[in-house]
Amino acid sequence: MKIEFVASTGAAEILAVLVNEGRALAGAGAALDQASSGALTKAMKNSRFNGASNSSLNVAAPAGIDANAVLLVGAGAADKQDDLAVETAAAAAYQATKLSGAEVLTIEASHLSPELAARAGFAVRLAAYRFAKYLTKQKAEKIPSVTTVRVVASDVKAAEAAFGPLSAVADAVLFSRDLVSEPANILYPAEFARRVKELEALGAKVEILGEAEMEKLGMGSLLGVGQGSVRESQLAVIQWNGGKDGEAPIAFVGKGVCFDTGGISLKPADGMEEMKWDMGGAAAVAGLMHALAGRKAKVNVVGVLGLVENMPDGNAQRPGDVVTSMSGQTIEVLNTDAEGRLVLCDV
Repeated sequence: MKIEFVASTGAAEILAVLVNEGRALAGAGAALDQASSGALTKAMKNSRFNGASNSSLNVAAPAGIDANAVLLVGAGAADKQDDLAVETAAAAAYQATKLSGAEVLTIEASHLSPELAARAGFAVRLAAYRFAKYLTKQKAEKIPSVTTVRVVASDVKAAEAAFGPLSAVADAVLFSRDLVSEPANILYPAEFARRVKELEALGAKVEILGEAEMEKLGMGSLLGVGQGSVRESQLAVIQWNGGKDGEAPIAFVGKGVCFDTGGISLKPADGMEEMKWDMGGAAAVAGLMHALAGRKAKVNVVGVLGLVENMPDGNAQRPGDVVTSMSGQTIEVLNTDAEGRLVLCDV
């Protein structure tokens, strides 16, 4: 998705105009309504649209406005136009037009501060996410046509400056979403670790430990969870040192069970496919580290990810087995589906 900040609407395929509750046209909306001889007001009066958040009304080819269509987008209460309200409206504008056939959506935000205009672009980047890399058959009408969103801003340079850090956060969110969306036969521990290693390109320091290194450290609790899988367990340590030298880092720990069958204490088949998401904690921490590095945050942070698969196998740990954690604490495993705490206690 390409986000542009512009000083004026120009000729638009689809022009999105924010409307506050009570059908109050915001910003340039009143001028556009006048230019169209009241077409926007008339359209609202003849509909149930009243400017509520997460609502929209399409007005096709209104005379007097240089746009193929005007999309009236509910922005909620006029006195509550904060980050969330603007992001919600911008995302709603994209969702309402993404399958329209138009390639460019223009959002009229010149009445907002440059920072809020940047929020509109940020929201569209998040709203435009779709995970379709494995779809082999897609109907053309189901593929989003909007590839560019232009946000009209009162100060283009200021909006672009405010958008930079937000875009870095969007990159990180999409990185995490991709991790969570991948199937487990693609995103196993070593592949997860490989993708995390790529954060070094942003300036992060990443260390990956395999089973041999973890065994030397005495991480028997984590290794016990993964011993039933043919996929080697991994430990990823991500450091971002953007703060003061010597300042103690903030630590985040992520559970990364790339697939959880329950092990010998096998889960029911119904819904087990959802267990590919048992690595969501690790994905969240990886995304956080991506965001901090991308924004060049002035803070010292370390993120540690325990990456395993919990599988039934002739080598899998059994209920009743006793393992020893890195701290030296012995643990009797009564249920192998209690793997999360076994991973995290060693991380």
